[in-house]
Amino acid sequence: MKQIIYIIALFGLCVFTANAQNSYSDFLQSIEDNNTTLKAYREQNNATKIGNRTGITLANPEVEFAYLWGSPKEATSHRTNLDITQSFDFPTAYRFKSQLADGKNRQADIVYDQQRREILQEARLLYTELVYQKKMNDVLTQRLGYAKELSEAYQKRFDKGDIDILERNKTRLNYLNDEKALQLNQVEIDALNQELQRLNGGIPIDVKTTDGYVGYVMERNFPEWFDKVKENNPAIRMAEQEVTLSRKQEQLTRALNLPKITAGYTSERVPGETLQGFSIGVSIPLWEGRNTVKHQKAQTVALQMQHLDMQMQFRNVLQKQHDKALKLSGMLTEYEKILETTSSRELLKKALDKGQLSLINYLLELSVYYETVDKYLETERDYQLAVTEMVQWER
Repeated sequence: MKQIIYIIALFGLCVFTANAQNSYSDFLQSIEDNNTTLKAYREQNNATKIGNRTGITLANPEVEFAYLWGSPKEATSHRTNLDITQSFDFPTAYRFKSQLADGKNRQADIVYDQQRREILQEARLLYTELVYQKKMNDVLTQRLGYAKELSEAYQKRFDKGDIDILERNKTRLNYLNDEKALQLNQVEIDALNQELQRLNGGIPIDVKTTDGYVGYVMERNFPEWFDKVKENNPAIRMAEQEVTLSRKQEQLTRALNLPKITAGYTSERVPGETLQGFSIGVSIPLWEGRNTVKHQKAQTVALQMQHLDMQMQFRNVLQKQHDKALKLSGMLTEYEKILETTSSRELLKKALDKGQLSLINYLLELSVYYETVDKYLETERDYQLAVTEMVQWER
């Protein structure tokens, strides 16, 4: 029987976790679908791709027509010329142009992916902050209830003449401070909801934070984790793509420095005679392309160095974030142990009621306990923010 109950409980936990993940996934999907900035980026991406496919075909053909009449006016002779020409780059240039355009389109997709990730990451961080503020809201609401209860009790004692006005005023000030803290907290919650609505394209979004923070499991072995995620950074992929495009540009530059070809049809007509035929011309690449290939090679080397530097910088940043998350995790554990052994509000209230604590000492001890709880919640939030900064690279 116990085994059946355990299985049912485990199943319920799995369903709860799945629902939490689904609601969070739905939240992010809504941001991605409705965000107006992302919509603009998508259209810009499409426009960029179309632009990348321009200028990779043959040049326009040229048609030249000339009519020449004789002189003096009495002359009856005239001449008509017609020239049609088409210029060509060296044939391999068109293949490299097409490959370069495809590479630029892949680059455009990487740019969009980076923009998309930045907006979704902003949403994740706002969500984490909102969870924290709502947790604080629950705590502050409870504190306000306790403060109100204490203030009302001391007001009754004051009315009976059991305490002086100073004692009563202390409880009223305590209630006022807790009330204002809750109001400020609500201001923060409203501001966060407005920010999330902005990210959702101005559409109100019901952010379900009742499940708390998203249950990320942080990989403790940093080298193994980094090897899994290092290719997911769009900035790294962008730098790598820049190197690829630069190498392709080298090939195109060489092809463009090869002789260009011009072919055409030409005709000349005079009274009683017509001359027509084909023409062909070849450019001689002597000066125009000088140093262009050399420059492109140097550009490729520079981009390779930038790619390596970006990889190193990315690793260092993630290493710091990983270390920070581990330290915050340790601090959380310490706070949990402290809160388990520290006098709770209920114990302090019992001591106050029994006369073991004066009101001033009760409020002092209570403020220390509240401060510890606040620090715990802040540390929990900072840990979740640190983990969120890392988890963004896992997808």
